[in-house]
Amino acid sequence: MPFKSADVEEVLVQGAHMSGDRNSIATALKLKAKLGVLIIYSPSLRVQGLELENFYKSIVDASRVASIQIIHSSDPSLAAGEKCMKDVYRLVSSRDFKNLPGFMKTMIPFPIRMCSATFGTGVIADAFQKDAGSTRNSTRALWRLDKVPKKTGPGVIDKRPDVRKFLTDRGFLQKRAYVFLFAKEGPRRAEKAHHFTSILTWRMLHEEIGRSSSVIPVAAGDYIGLRTLPTLAEFWKDTDWTQLWTDVTVDPRSAQLGLWCLLAEEYTGVSIIGMRSGMIEVPALLGIRTLYLEERFNQQAERMAKWIGKVPGFERQVVDKPAGIKQQLYWRNESAKRYQPSAVSSHAASNSAHLAGMVQGFRLGRPFRGQTRFTPAPVLNEPQRKPTEARTRPQPTLLANTRLPAPIDAANLQLAKSEFDRIVTWAKATPVPTGATTSVHGSVARVVEVQEPQEAPKSATNL
Repeated sequence: MPFKSADVEEVLVQGAHMSGDRNSIATALKLKAKLGVLIIYSPSLRVQGLELENFYKSIVDASRVASIQIIHSSDPSLAAGEKCMKDVYRLVSSRDFKNLPGFMKTMIPFPIRMCSATFGTGVIADAFQKDAGSTRNSTRALWRLDKVPKKTGPGVIDKRPDVRKFLTDRGFLQKRAYVFLFAKEGPRRAEKAHHFTSILTWRMLHEEIGRSSSVIPVAAGDYIGLRTLPTLAEFWKDTDWTQLWTDVTVDPRSAQLGLWCLLAEEYTGVSIIGMRSGMIEVPALLGIRTLYLEERFNQQAERMAKWIGKVPGFERQVVDKPAGIKQQLYWRNESAKRYQPSAVSSHAASNSAHLAGMVQGFRLGRPFRGQTRFTPAPVLNEPQRKPTEARTRPQPTLLANTRLPAPIDAANLQLAKSEFDRIVTWAKATPVPTGATTSVHGSVARVVEVQEPQEAPKSATNL
């Protein structure tokens, strides 16, 4: 049904492919009483679209939420439907309302204002500017796990004790300082590959922060191979987390926002760093100190600037190039396409001159001039060898090949040192809780009780 001006004054339009914006949009809906949201989806994204609709209806009145399916008028293919949906959203985001399909204007009739999904960022900024304390309390109330509805029967359950125990079992202590290294991952061909996280950069951050401060780096978000202790990488998939939500209506992945809320309310020494992602926007709104990394040539690189100076603890660092090989290869390959069939490749062609000299893998150039060496391959054991047989001599293993060219310099694919150092300095400034026990390597100081060796029992022969 169309929106009514009695219920809403402004309506955000969100494409079903924009799932990363769901949490900030939900926050904006919570903070502004006369704000609505319309989800547009294609046949291929019907499930995602209806899921978003139900998610928002669980937060605000149903009169402020609606969805509509977008299909191509002449091409029934799924790809054409998805492209048509994105084209409609682009018209909304560019405020090209005169070319919008009639059904969109019917769904959001005048005088209701039609806005893009990013409009919610400004709504949040305005609310924090007016009253940061009250806005933060409202945001925490939205995600706090103190009154979670039961899956069967009436009533609610306070899940915070379970979350506290989950964190303690994972090795988290309230008297320590932590910086979460949030990772985002996906297929290299993905439209937002330039937002993905480099494992090499994150390992370097992990080592430098842990080596030079008492702040403990913790892997968070998608699992990209970074191993830390403790860890929160893809914890929403682990059995010890999923079992906490079998008796309530919230799903394990959505419940992670409640974990961030508890960290914000009960842990005084926490920070989070991550490339552009809707997932790390919520920790910032909840009160967790946040460093939001964005590449300079991102089309929406200025959107989050609205929060600077308004959302306490939120900081933004714009880097000259994406922080990793995968992102840079994506932009370079897109910009090298002869034909520009999409907005992504067109943008890459216009904004990726800084990647022109990058080469993937090995490059032809100076040969490897090291002397070829051989080393014996170790033979640890030979379970099939009979006692009467002689041992087999190790076979030589080639360690180098003079015909291979030199590899590319990995330093060309990483953050500039000045940018890297700024991130490290920011992470090391994470507040240390009062009374914390610290060590230069960030390890937890534990008292190990050494038991006295007990006298061995006497054998029967000694009796």
